[in-house]
Amino acid sequence: MNDNPSALAPVIVLGGGLASISFAGGLRSAGFQGGITVVADEHESAYDRPPLSKDFLRDGDAEKIRLDLSHAPGVEWLRGVAAQRVDTQAHEVHLADGRCLHYGTLVFATGASPRVLPALQGAPMPVLTLRTLGDAQRIRSGLQPGARLLVIGGGVIGLELAATARALGVEVTLVEFLPRLMSRGASATLASFVARHHAEQGVDLRFGRSVTGFSRSHIVLDDGSQIAADLVVVGIGVTANDALAHAADIACDDGIFVDGRGRTTCPNVYAIGDVTRQRNPVSGRFERIETWSNAQNQGMAVARAMLDPAAPPYGDLPWYWSEQYALRIQVAGLTNGDDEIVRGDIAAGDQFTLIHLLRGQIVGASCVNNVRDFTALKRIITSGARPDRAALADPDTDLRKLIARTSSQAA
Repeated sequence: MNDNPSALAPVIVLGGGLASISFAGGLRSAGFQGGITVVADEHESAYDRPPLSKDFLRDGDAEKIRLDLSHAPGVEWLRGVAAQRVDTQAHEVHLADGRCLHYGTLVFATGASPRVLPALQGAPMPVLTLRTLGDAQRIRSGLQPGARLLVIGGGVIGLELAATARALGVEVTLVEFLPRLMSRGASATLASFVARHHAEQGVDLRFGRSVTGFSRSHIVLDDGSQIAADLVVVGIGVTANDALAHAADIACDDGIFVDGRGRTTCPNVYAIGDVTRQRNPVSGRFERIETWSNAQNQGMAVARAMLDPAAPPYGDLPWYWSEQYALRIQVAGLTNGDDEIVRGDIAAGDQFTLIHLLRGQIVGASCVNNVRDFTALKRIITSGARPDRAALADPDTDLRKLIARTSSQAA
C-alpha cells in the first residue's frame, strides 16, 4: 500500500459516469478512508449508457439503468455543476457556481461529447445526438410507429438505434459517409453481414453520402437526393472532453495522455475512461478506447495503482459488445489485420466467429451469438498463443481445450 494514503486526500473526480464510480469504488474497496468528491455537470443520478440505445428506448424506465453507488460509500456528489478551471499549482478546481475545491489528487473522468453537423443547424425537424439520458428521452418521444427516422452515421450507436426503432415500427434511413458500416470497430466481413441484416429488417442504407442541408421536411444529401424525416439523430463519433486539462497544460490530443497507472503529465493528476488517450496493448499505439469495459476496468485499476505502487499497470484487452435485433455482436482486439479465419456459416446468419490475424498472430476476434468462442478467443489473444489454423477454422473445435493443448505444447 501507499506509505501515506492520506496524502492523496482530498480526491476530486471530475465527471460522474461509470469510470468515476468504478474508481471511487476501487479506492473504497482497497481501504481508502479519505475524502472523495465527484463533480458531475448532469443533474441525473449516475446511470449506465449502453441501455440508452436499446432497453431504455423501448421501456423508458430510467430507474432500471441507474448505477449502483453502494460500492462507493462516503462519496460527496456535486451534481448539476460544471468545473470551469483547474489550477494545478494551487491544487484547486474552480466550479461554475463560484465554489473552489482544494485537491490532493485530481482525476479527470470527463468523458466525451458527440460531434454535431453544422449543415443541420436550424433544421425544421428535431436534430439530436444520443449520449445522455436526456438525449434518449427526447429521442424516445419521437419513436412512434410510422415516424420517419434518419440516422446519420453507421457506427455501433447509430445501428443499435436503427434496430430499436425498426422494432418499434419506425421507418429508418441510415446515411454513412464511408462505403461501409462500423469502419472503426469491425472488419469488412462483419460490416457486410451487419449491413445485409439491417437491410433485411427494412433499414434504407445510403453509403458514400453526406448531408449538405435541408428543406422544409427533408434532409438533402450531396448527390441531390432528399430524405423525408420527422427526426434526425447524428451519430458521427465523439470528441474528448479534455479542454480543462489542455488549459492546465496537461498533455492532450483529443484525449488526455495517460500511462498504465492513469497518470497524466502533471503530478497528482490522473485521468480515466473515454477522455483518456492510452496505449492499446495489442496495437501498441496511443488511442482513445471508448468502451464500457475500459471505463469500468481502467477506473478500478487506477484506484489500485494509486494506493499500491506494486500493483500491475492497466493493460486490459479492449473489447465491446453490441445488440442489434437478435444479434449479440462481441468484438475484441484489432479487426484490421492482414488475414481472417471464419468459423461457422456467415450465410446462415445465426452464429459465427471471425478470427483476425496480423503476420500470423491472432490479434482480434468478432463473434455473433457465440459467447463461448468469444471468451476463449480473448484468452488466446492475450496469451499470444498460435494455435493450428485448421483447428481454429473448424467450428467443432472446442477453443477452450485448444488453449490448454497449445499451452501444454508451448511449455
